Amino acid sequence: MKARRVALDGAQRRRIYLFRHGAVDYVDDDGNLVADPDGVALNQKGRAQADAMCVLFANVTVDRALCSGLRRTRETASRVLGNREIEIEIHAELEEIRPARGEDPVDLDLVKDVAFSHWRATENGSRFLGGELYADFYERISAAMDSFTSDPDWHNLAIFAHGGTNAAILGWTSGLGLSAFGTIDQATCCLNVLDFDFAADDVRLLRKIVRAMNITAEDPTKSGRHSSGMESLARRLMKVTN
Repeated sequence: MKARRVALDGAQRRRIYLFRHGAVDYVDDDGNLVADPDGVALNQKGRAQADAMCVLFANVTVDRALCSGLRRTRETASRVLGNREIEIEIHAELEEIRPARGEDPVDLDLVKDVAFSHWRATENGSRFLGGELYADFYERISAAMDSFTSDPDWHNLAIFAHGGTNAAILGWTSGLGLSAFGTIDQATCCLNVLDFDFAADDVRLLRKIVRAMNITAEDPTKSGRHSSGMESLARRLMKVTN
């Protein structure tokens, strides 16, 4: 293990490598939404993204790794971590924000309720696709982060999660709160680097630091990314319904 990081004031500095899963297909070749989005696997692009990230991440030390348990995060974690002998722990509290069960996005306003739904996260009572309240989801993820950061048994932690989950974590880390859902983009298979400074007892959290955001191996300058994931989904559904 590499030497532990120590801040200038002697605080113990620990790091989280936060990933979003690789690309998947929520709409099939016939233009239909998949019946069970929780069960989707990485598509060819997603596998290539994870393999490219594996190369980029190859020399990074990780002493603990966890994911939401959904197939797309498990597959991403396995590919990115490569031949490291490390258990990938499942933490279901990191699962993506939930839409209403049985809700079909094509029955919603595809611009307001799908493409730009995350921009309404700060509104009182705002729900994701008619389902989970953004405020409740943010509290769920914040509680998970409080738990993870209060555990001193890691120094370099890899988390493999989802776009919404990552936005909540970045909102919690940066202080942006719910506004992070609209303003912080998360490309598929991106990496964020977060540092946390703890008092000498290695328990009391002193500082949260966003070191890097939305790093992707295949498109580091984002020259090929011009829409969020939700906007891209809405565009796909518009082609289906028009």
